[in-house]
Amino acid sequence: MTKFFKFLIVSVLFFSVSILSAQNVMYVYGDVSADGDIPSGDKKPFHQMRLTDTGNLGMSQFLEALEEVKLTVTEVYDQEIEFTLKSLKNIDVLILASNQRVFSKNEAKAVGKWVNNGGGLVVWSDSAFGGEYKLVGVDNPTGRISDNIITEQFGMHFLTDNGAGNYLVKEYTKNHFLNANNKNGGIRFRGEGVSFVRISPPAIMLAKAQEGGLGGKLRVNKNDGVFNAETDAALAIANIGKGRVVGLFDRNLFWNAGAGTRISHSDNREFTQRLMLYAAGIEDESRLPSDKKSVSKGINNPPIINITHVLKENKFVFVTSSIVDNDTDNKAPEIFWKQVKGPAQGIFENNNPNTLTPVIELPKQGVYRFQAIIKDGEFHFRKNIEVQKK
Repeated sequence: MTKFFKFLIVSVLFFSVSILSAQNVMYVYGDVSADGDIPSGDKKPFHQMRLTDTGNLGMSQFLEALEEVKLTVTEVYDQEIEFTLKSLKNIDVLILASNQRVFSKNEAKAVGKWVNNGGGLVVWSDSAFGGEYKLVGVDNPTGRISDNIITEQFGMHFLTDNGAGNYLVKEYTKNHFLNANNKNGGIRFRGEGVSFVRISPPAIMLAKAQEGGLGGKLRVNKNDGVFNAETDAALAIANIGKGRVVGLFDRNLFWNAGAGTRISHSDNREFTQRLMLYAAGIEDESRLPSDKKSVSKGINNPPIINITHVLKENKFVFVTSSIVDNDTDNKAPEIFWKQVKGPAQGIFENNNPNTLTPVIELPKQGVYRFQAIIKDGEFHFRKNIEVQKK
């Protein structure tokens, strides 16, 4: 083989690797205070989901997951970007992440043309994008209004947060790259919230709304009428020209360690990588980590668990749990609460027993006992708290 042809082969390989690494992702975040001020100003921003945030509510592990599959991610504040064909020209995937800004009709049209030309749009919603629900209400429409202005042209309408608990998605309508071509549990992902996506053509349902054994109630917010299993999706997709649009029912599965679920639960991390690759028009299993299905060989030590609680207004139990997991198995402990004693059934706020900080309403006088079940690999722990409503 001549030096020229060797040089040519090396050049082609280098060019191929360069193309492989060329997908650009724009991640759009917003800024709202807990009581709904946009922007937050002198107040503390609420649930921004920043990529550089390594805390429980941050998205640093989400960023790592995308970079692992050779996606280049840029974070943009929603108030500092205007969607035009020019601003989106070099973007392969646009993520509407925690945005509040009301986009213009011209911006919606620009996104529509960009998608038709091959762009990939990924969107999720949450009532928290309007502030702390205890202050602004779970019914507040801020986040979904921002999203729907963009997504309704693709047949995806985000519903109001239903505040109905936790969901495990494990059944799909068809084999697809997003479920590893196994519609019956090839890839399982968990959410908590939740803002179902009400679909109409050209969108189709890839995963129906399903509680999956985690107890999430199949209902919609009263503002959205009656739940419809044929139109209210956990995961919706649409092929638009050369591009793709994905609507997802929750944001919690992406963050480091939020309420209900996190990126380390179920197959959330692999689902995240598949989701963003698919949006970029890539359905290549080789882009995924080769050890994605391997069993971790790290050391699993028992976690350190601390649980405290306080009764307020002689009615509400506020529980605070801490689980410190100092090991190397890359598995996050999971917690689930259940009632084991009481004169009546306690009511978990937002029907959410899968959280470190449950709030439980005690409907009648008497002694109540609640049990936390903590699972960490081969370790299972049960911790009880007891409280009396006088």
